[in-house]
Amino acid sequence: MQEKRSQRRQLFRAAAVTAGAAVAAPMLGGVTPAQAAALATTGAIPWVGPAGSGATFEVDETLGAQAAINAALGTSSRRAVYVAPGSYALKAPVVLGDKQALIGAGPLVTLLTAAAGFNGAALVVNPWSGTHAGASRQCVTDIGLDGVNRVANGVNFQMNAEPASYGPDPAPWLTRVFVTRTTGDGFFLGGTYAGGQREFKITDCRVEKAGGWAYNFQASDGFVSGCSAQGCAGGGYLLGGGNIKMWGSKAYGIGTAAASAPAFRIDSARATVVGCEAQDTIGNGFEIRAANATLSGCTADSTGRGSTGTDSESAGFYVAASAVSLEGGAFQRSNGGAKWIVSTDPGMRCALYLAAGVDFLSVRLVTGAGRPTPFQRLITGTVGAGSSVSVLG
Repeated sequence: MQEKRSQRRQLFRAAAVTAGAAVAAPMLGGVTPAQAAALATTGAIPWVGPAGSGATFEVDETLGAQAAINAALGTSSRRAVYVAPGSYALKAPVVLGDKQALIGAGPLVTLLTAAAGFNGAALVVNPWSGTHAGASRQCVTDIGLDGVNRVANGVNFQMNAEPASYGPDPAPWLTRVFVTRTTGDGFFLGGTYAGGQREFKITDCRVEKAGGWAYNFQASDGFVSGCSAQGCAGGGYLLGGGNIKMWGSKAYGIGTAAASAPAFRIDSARATVVGCEAQDTIGNGFEIRAANATLSGCTADSTGRGSTGTDSESAGFYVAASAVSLEGGAFQRSNGGAKWIVSTDPGMRCALYLAAGVDFLSVRLVTGAGRPTPFQRLITGTVGAGSSVSVLG
């Protein structure tokens, strides 16, 4: 009994210390350190903090914060860990198993960074193989992940076996997660199990300065809302899994001087994209490369490389698949385009680019009346007799 009272006193002291540290930075969501400590006293949730904080699991910097976080999670299902405000170095991935959750104090308040010599493919992963390959339904929320250009991905969740305890849809949740400076994709979701990380949910996340795609979804039946991507070399959003639903998201400053990249690419059938925006990208705003896609109320603003001969990578909307429904706006602003990436004539050359052989399209686009340089024409390409295409401007 004396030991338990001592543990409670230590946790409350730690709560006061950590809560005081949190006052210096704005809370952007999640639970407060005091709330986490109170939960810890009941045994409901462990928490991780710096050495000397009195946290349930204190970080030993020589081992890396992942050692404390992984120890707190253990191997049991229905486990969660709260990481107190601060910046923590990782030397290997944080591994989330079946029905486990990683919770921070906010995406700019709790930050996990890749240390020199980081050993692994991503900062946060799930078990990809072995006994726990069917682990599913992980949750990551209110946390920042900085790859420091040393690690491929911020989050890499793969499903390579049928879910061990829930099926058929693995369904991970990622909410208010900030990812920056990865050498590859910010988020990667996929796997060899049919549909990969099927029915995933991504909300209010942000990716900056990824070397690949900001969001690479090679899993199906997902839901994406309120996300943003900025300054990513490989592209904004790659919808590579079937039947993904996406709304209210934006990409800007995408692509590099050496290579164009689209803000949005639909690479698998039956996607629905609503109310999304591509702005000032070196590449197409929206690329539709899979059948049965529906885009509604989307805007392409000054997207493209802009120079002569780049029509196929300087469109507001690029369509290379049949059976597509498209409605939205495509605009070239005066002085619009990612001039900080390509200094000469960046921007949109045409509102709509139609690849050869497409048909059964329903397209309704509006573009600006002024259409300043480098804009050349409303439509590039033609469609078959089964289509209805209108671009007004």
